[in-house]
Amino acid sequence: MTHEANKIAGVTVETISIPKYNVDYLKKKIEKLNRKAVKLGCDEMILSFGNEHTYRTDIDPYTGHRLVNPIIIEMIDATLAYTIPNVDGYELVAVLDLFTGENGSEVMVSAVPDAIVPDEYKNLNRIHCDHCGHNRYRKKAILIKKIETGEHKMVGSTCVKDFFNGNDPAGFMFIAEIKFGALVSSIDPHDGTFAGFAKNSGGFPLDEVLTTTAAVTKKFGFTSKKKAWDFGYKSTADRVWDNLCPYPKMKQDEFAPATESDKELAEKTLNHFTEVDAGNNDYLLNLKKIISLGYVPNKYMGFAASMVSSYQRAVEREAVYKAKKKATANSDFIGNVGERLKGIVVKVLAVRDIESDWGCSTLYTFQDAVGNVLKTFYTGTSWEADVDDKLVIAGTVKKHDNFRGMKSTMLNRVSVSAAAPETFSVDEFAVA
Repeated sequence: MTHEANKIAGVTVETISIPKYNVDYLKKKIEKLNRKAVKLGCDEMILSFGNEHTYRTDIDPYTGHRLVNPIIIEMIDATLAYTIPNVDGYELVAVLDLFTGENGSEVMVSAVPDAIVPDEYKNLNRIHCDHCGHNRYRKKAILIKKIETGEHKMVGSTCVKDFFNGNDPAGFMFIAEIKFGALVSSIDPHDGTFAGFAKNSGGFPLDEVLTTTAAVTKKFGFTSKKKAWDFGYKSTADRVWDNLCPYPKMKQDEFAPATESDKELAEKTLNHFTEVDAGNNDYLLNLKKIISLGYVPNKYMGFAASMVSSYQRAVEREAVYKAKKKATANSDFIGNVGERLKGIVVKVLAVRDIESDWGCSTLYTFQDAVGNVLKTFYTGTSWEADVDDKLVIAGTVKKHDNFRGMKSTMLNRVSVSAAAPETFSVDEFAVA
């Protein structure tokens, strides 16, 4: 079960799968938050559970090591429903926090679920107040939207009460800080205790975080927070935190000492994201801000901990692209649109599962005996193939593509008549 967030009639509903042994802790945490919500005049959050299921894994949820025998973890879906306050016709869009680093200041943007932050608020290096207009140093503000007109306003935290004519909608700040995914991930999988004693303030130097992340990833692999709490084991961000700030009962095999190669990987990661064009990508924009700061605010540890694996995937994609480009340099279009081609001897270059609003399909990429690339989306069950398999196929030409200089022929209604002989040469290529 993935982490889902939906907004229905003003109510935000989030669902996350968690290990059943953390249910009691989560109940107590929400009860405590609800007591605060009542004091602030907010509607209470409603926590419910359902869809009990199990997850089979061969990864130890405590150490991250591979087990000899798989274990079964009992899981349950936790659903939190809450209402973001609406005050005087305004709704909350985001909370803005100012951080100052070695290269100046950056404003980190924490949007509420499903809210859309306008582009002009994504790359700020200072916080201003549209209410008072005073040019003063501010650490925090809220971004609100007039529901009737769609107009956005940034209001400094000290001006919020005045903006709302003496009403102090403290619920805005309170609800914006409720991050269900982060709340769940603050549960220590060892004993269900809260491990967030100092994670809301301060930070660590970026190069130190990246080096530690490289060491942790090398030893345990990369695990996102979502995957960790879907399946019941520690995320990479939490392991990085533990190695930077070890807890008293931390086991020896949970440490990941950094080496020179880890430092080199950290440096390459930093150089990559320094040079990359962020465009309008929210993830990359936040990484750029962290780089500019020169340190990682603790509440953004998850962003920084993802940088190393993200860089490694980028390097891998580039290597695959170059290899594929070299292998398909002589590719050309075959057939005419609408023509049924038969008896094509091909080798499977790639197999990729695709999910969309219309369901799941598999994208197969083939290469024929003279180097031409053919592709098809397949949802049937009459045949399947793996990379490097050799087949004899038939298909109808749907269109001709030219992506990054590589010509390919897209087929539909593909059928497999037989496995191709082991010998794969031009002489065996035929189109009936």
